[in-house]
Amino acid sequence: MLGSGSKGNAVLVESGDTRVLVDAGFSARRLAELLGQVGILPQSIDALLLTHEHSDHVSGVATAVKRWRWPVYATAGTLRGAADLLGPATTHAVAPGDRFTVGALGIEAFRTSHDAQEPVGFVATSLYSGTRAAVVTDLGRATDEVRRAVERVDVLVLESNHDEGLLESGPYPWHLKRRVAGSHGHLSNRAAGELATGCLHRELRHVVLAHLSETNNVPAVAHESMQRVLRRSRFRGALHVAPQHGIVGPFGDVGGLGGQLSLGL
Repeated sequence: MLGSGSKGNAVLVESGDTRVLVDAGFSARRLAELLGQVGILPQSIDALLLTHEHSDHVSGVATAVKRWRWPVYATAGTLRGAADLLGPATTHAVAPGDRFTVGALGIEAFRTSHDAQEPVGFVATSLYSGTRAAVVTDLGRATDEVRRAVERVDVLVLESNHDEGLLESGPYPWHLKRRVAGSHGHLSNRAAGELATGCLHRELRHVVLAHLSETNNVPAVAHESMQRVLRRSRFRGALHVAPQHGIVGPFGDVGGLGGQLSLGL
């Protein structure tokens, strides 16, 4: 992950020579710096996938698509919500449930429950190896559609936004606490654990906790909450926490990227 949280989000997914970015919530300059740290030229990105139009996911879009001519894939609602950022960009409207291909990656969009116009998560599958990675953040509850989408992935990037006790006792005003904890807000550590429990299987190799609140969560608390769930299962993979400031990853089959999928956080 290039960074994850309320100050910006971006995920790099690679398969062979294909590279896509999920969200561009940092300035174009910062995105170039972050990509440079993992040896990637911004102009080598084949597509930008947008989960929704909130600023921490789209703040770098306007300059990035103008400078690097990234084609943009998003739902019609997200395209409307981000219309002032897209300018002359090549856009592709996708609906929840749609499957499409970008180079060596098969992409599936699935609906999420969030207070945006038409938010989605994405599952990316390497057309070489079959390795699957899901990016699912910014959702107030785990619906059956979400559970079905992520049930057989190899890499799960999952929101673990807040600790319920820290949110209740924290400095947010009452209306914002209700928004965060509501069914169209963000997943708590507890809810993230419940969702992860439903999709644990032998091939799941990485669980990455993402979009942690810097006010209402602590990385060690989120890690321990998920670790308690994983200890009761047969999960033998690795658990990671994605920071707001800093790169984590890559995850997946990275020993020779020619035929595999890797996900850099």
